[in-house]
Amino acid sequence: MTTLFDTLPYLEAYRPALMVLAILSLMTLIQNFLTAPLAFVKEEQVPGMPLRFDHTKLSFRALRTYQNSAESLPAFVAALLVAIIAGSAAVVINIAAGVYLAARIAFWAFYYAGVGKIAGGPRTLSFVVCLLANIVIATAALVALL
Repeated sequence: MTTLFDTLPYLEAYRPALMVLAILSLMTLIQNFLTAPLAFVKEEQVPGMPLRFDHTKLSFRALRTYQNSAESLPAFVAALLVAIIAGSAAVVINIAAGVYLAARIAFWAFYYAGVGKIAGGPRTLSFVVCLLANIVIATAALVALL
């Protein structure tokens, strides 16, 4: 059986970025799985209902972290795939994807741990880095399409 890498050898240059995509997808699925024991076992949260409590509760932070991941992942996937299809500079895409992953992991760690202020602290900074990395990828895609 041949892979897409065999059929389209130019994709090999984007393997690191595609690995980031696989890691992010897996981590988001794991977060989804973790919401049950972290948020619903103690009955602090009710499935399908608005979140209760605030950032002081792990149950709140676990659900918000997952929701943020689920909201952010589609924009990353779209920008990354368009950049790869358009033939954007692989080095730019791979580095930006790596930065996105590192900042996303930091965001998750800060949020789960409840580190820093609710707004304007290290969690916010890591989120902004994610956004900037995604903007770089989307801009590189647009430039390659022009």
